[in-house]
Amino acid sequence: ARRLPRIVGQAVGGARRGPNLIMTAALQTIGLCRQFGALVVASDITFSLEPGARHALIGPNGAGKTTFVNLVTGRLAPSAGRVLLAGEDVTHLAQARRVQRGLVRTFQISTLCMGLTVLENMALAVCERRQLAWRLLRPLGSYDAVLDESLRLLRQFGLDSDANRIVGKLAYGEQRLVEIALALALQPKVLLLDEPAAGVPERDSVRILENLALLPAEIAILIIEHDMDIVFRFASHITVLDQGRVIAHGSAQEIAANDLVQSVYFGNSPGHTHAARTQLELRNVTAGYGPTVVLEQVSLSFAAGETVAILGRNGVGKTTLLETMMGFTTHTGGDLRFEGATINDWPTWRRSRSGISVVPQQREVFPSLTVEENLGVARRGGQWTLDRAYDLFPRLSERRKNRGNQLSGGEQQMLAVARALMGGPSVLLLDEPLEGLAPIVVHTLVQALKRLRAETAITMLLVEQHAMLALEFAPRAVALVRGKVAYDGPSHVLAADTGRLASLLGVGS
Repeated sequence: ARRLPRIVGQAVGGARRGPNLIMTAALQTIGLCRQFGALVVASDITFSLEPGARHALIGPNGAGKTTFVNLVTGRLAPSAGRVLLAGEDVTHLAQARRVQRGLVRTFQISTLCMGLTVLENMALAVCERRQLAWRLLRPLGSYDAVLDESLRLLRQFGLDSDANRIVGKLAYGEQRLVEIALALALQPKVLLLDEPAAGVPERDSVRILENLALLPAEIAILIIEHDMDIVFRFASHITVLDQGRVIAHGSAQEIAANDLVQSVYFGNSPGHTHAARTQLELRNVTAGYGPTVVLEQVSLSFAAGETVAILGRNGVGKTTLLETMMGFTTHTGGDLRFEGATINDWPTWRRSRSGISVVPQQREVFPSLTVEENLGVARRGGQWTLDRAYDLFPRLSERRKNRGNQLSGGEQQMLAVARALMGGPSVLLLDEPLEGLAPIVVHTLVQALKRLRAETAITMLLVEQHAMLALEFAPRAVALVRGKVAYDGPSHVLAADTGRLASLLGVGS
């Protein structure tokens, strides 16, 4: 594995002093904190982004990276601490006012107007910056300067030939480029890019990286990205978050050699002082249904906050694995441990109340209850409220008064996921959540799960037949063959070994 950084101390901000100059940080946070009740998601983050910097923010899933960006941009209010833009305190400034002052972001989940053309999307951003958006009741063609600027930006990103295409019909990598172009149309002084290459094929991620390299040198750029190749090629300095805290900051070379960061990412190398906490563990578990054995001597462990794809052909034990974790099967051997306790004899309700939730393959929403009632009966207090569920799945808010049997299959699946979250789980088991859904619904669900992964520390185990999609989504993969573990390792390694993948999935010759 690529060596990831030695700690050189947290970046502290304000001004960088030289013999004859004092340079004000383009963006600075001082003691930034955020908590939801007892849950701390950002703790005393002191950070500085210099003018013109090319800086990366990395960390494992649930480390608090997107939360940090939300705090900086005003989408979330901090519980404590300050945010400074070019030396000016903007902690209590509205999001739109921060954008007007040059603080611009892209989102991990696309926020484009999918029904408009590429040119129309771009013109909206240009008009907003020029304070002309309110006048768009007139035809767009009457604004020559807006069209000229919009087309110039599209040419810069190689998108001019797509100007009249509907955004929703573009490839996902092209949509991500459009988002970056829109951000540039707002003339940022500080640009925050939240996983611009997430879910993008390698060919398109290279194109995104090439375009990022051409952005004006005076713009300070902070990129959040899980792809370490992009991070190390783009950023000269890197800050690492873990559990809402800055644990390392330094040059790319220093970060690549840091033992603590290695331990946060991989958790089991010799000499590490910080190891990923094992949350759920199977030790030689044998289980099935009545006298029928499906899982045989299965040993697996899952770290807190980890996202894992569970793969294999039909009938190998994937669903049985999840049902064993929930207590639905006959357990005939081995130990199942959760948060350090052996739970072999725990009934399903106790496992659920302790933090394990399942989204079953058949969805199983209550057909006679409304969306709101389905969610309400599952809620146990804590972070997950109706508003938060509707924020994750806006379609459910629109359908909140409809009964379960009045929903489409995709809406029922969204409801099943949201209902599982209402119990406030620390482990979420997803059994074929994309089965039988239209591509647009698959995209919506995957984007919601990516957001869930980025904004929370929930451990997610995903059983899925869409193997390549699952391997793109989850950093780790487990493949089962005849009730035994046949592969347990990095997803990208399995995805690259097409012969082995085909054999494990039963689609090879």
